[in-house]
Amino acid sequence: MTVFDSTFGQRPLLSAVLSVAFVAIGIFLVKLYRVRTFFRRLQKQGLPMPPHHPILGHIPLTASIIGSFPPYAHGNYLPDQIRQRYPHLDSAFYLDTWPFGPPVLAVVSPDMMYQFTQDRNLPKDKGMRHFLRPLTGEQDLVTLEGPIWKRWRAIFNPGFSANHIMTLVPGMVEDVIVFRDILRSHAEKGDMFCLEEASLNLTIDIIGKVVMDHKFNSQTTYNDMTSALRNQLSWCTYGIEINPLEYINIIRPIVHWNNTRRMNRYISHELDSRYNSIQEKAKSKSVIDLALKAYQAEDTANKSTTTMDATFKDFALSQVKLFIFAGHDTTSAGAVFVYHLLSKHPSALSRLRAEHDSVFGTDLSTTASRLSSDPHLLNQLHYTLAVVKEALRLFPAVSAPRGGQPDFFLSDAEGRQYPTEHCLVWGNHFGVHHNPRHWPRVEEFLPERWLVPEGDPLYPTKNAWRPFERGPRNCVGQELALVEIKVMLALTIRDFDIVNAYDEWDSWKGNPKGMNVNGERAYMIIRGGGHPADFYPCKVTLAARLKT
Repeated sequence: MTVFDSTFGQRPLLSAVLSVAFVAIGIFLVKLYRVRTFFRRLQKQGLPMPPHHPILGHIPLTASIIGSFPPYAHGNYLPDQIRQRYPHLDSAFYLDTWPFGPPVLAVVSPDMMYQFTQDRNLPKDKGMRHFLRPLTGEQDLVTLEGPIWKRWRAIFNPGFSANHIMTLVPGMVEDVIVFRDILRSHAEKGDMFCLEEASLNLTIDIIGKVVMDHKFNSQTTYNDMTSALRNQLSWCTYGIEINPLEYINIIRPIVHWNNTRRMNRYISHELDSRYNSIQEKAKSKSVIDLALKAYQAEDTANKSTTTMDATFKDFALSQVKLFIFAGHDTTSAGAVFVYHLLSKHPSALSRLRAEHDSVFGTDLSTTASRLSSDPHLLNQLHYTLAVVKEALRLFPAVSAPRGGQPDFFLSDAEGRQYPTEHCLVWGNHFGVHHNPRHWPRVEEFLPERWLVPEGDPLYPTKNAWRPFERGPRNCVGQELALVEIKVMLALTIRDFDIVNAYDEWDSWKGNPKGMNVNGERAYMIIRGGGHPADFYPCKVTLAARLKT
């Protein structure tokens, strides 16, 4: 065959490739024109947004901000960083980063967040489904909508009621004692370690009992289920990527498949075991038992079978994995940020320790037994709760992404109407919690703001504190999370002094100086919810007063 024949023979293939390329470019340009035109129309209507480039939109702005971040800094910082550059954008503003993401309406006002999460409940954004699918499958309580969501939320609510959670405190105490022993071991060795690694193992052990009435024992042994879940989480994405290579990561689907197989194998065994003995657990309120009881109540014919319907089993698997993920991930991060802030504020630490002496007595060896026998002592820890709430204000782990609707508009204090159609409505908790328009002395750690009476200048603005979101789609496990952190503090905060070791860590890793967000080295990183950078390297010592 001659060169001419070879070239001629390739022309149909080349023509096809070029045709596809031209069509793709044409579609891209049409979409680009539509998106940029959409934002120009919004701009002409006087709706707030940063300066908008007619071709590049807000890509240069977001790139400059993200480029100033240290590695893996969480995207939840972005709206607040924009507000800092453009202080007038302190309620809501539009953001155009297409093709890296959909049109965004970022909301940093508590009143405007109320409108789409409490007054009217907009559906969860599809990016949430994209993120959770590798973890939970196709159906879970977070992304379900309508009547089916209402039904299952009502079924699971008893498992997270305040009264039921108090019955779980003795089991929490057992797990926290293991955590305390791990801290003591590090104190004796004087080594640097990552506090959140230990904290994650603790919270996943606690949620295992709540969800499955099962002991994972992750703090002391390897557990394949928890290992697979945590690995899966590190590979999940929201579907809005700055790095285009993330869209074509060929390894990710393989990792997702293998982790899903490991998780499902482990949980399926527990589901089958619980199903065959459910009648013996009439009073159990674990998530897994509540689901099985609802299933049997719905179809009485199932009571006589020894295996459950495959469709329901898939649904139950989704819920169990969701609750294990959500029930340990953000709780662990919140606890570590509490330890971090207390280490930076000695006066708050002293006041908190004094409160614990008053409630539990000064003999630390009796705290665990007293707490197990009378869990309601936790309700007397008013300053402790204020510390936890203030830590969650400064470091909110999540946000509230919702899908805009054709017939729904947000309104600001000036009466402007913000269309939500075609937009990701991004209720940004970090932006709300750090908005000086609604929080006096906004960047200060002030637990006292949660103890002052209404009318005091520090008294929090209504609807402004949202770490667990508000409205009908609020976090079902928020009471559990607060109780867990209080139990952790009750059994450790008087025993140990915990200090971050970022200087030593950065020297060891060869990290450049100046890695921080808003001056904070323990900035939140991307790992599902916001977690402290590098899992919070620290050193722990016996509390000074125990050495005398």
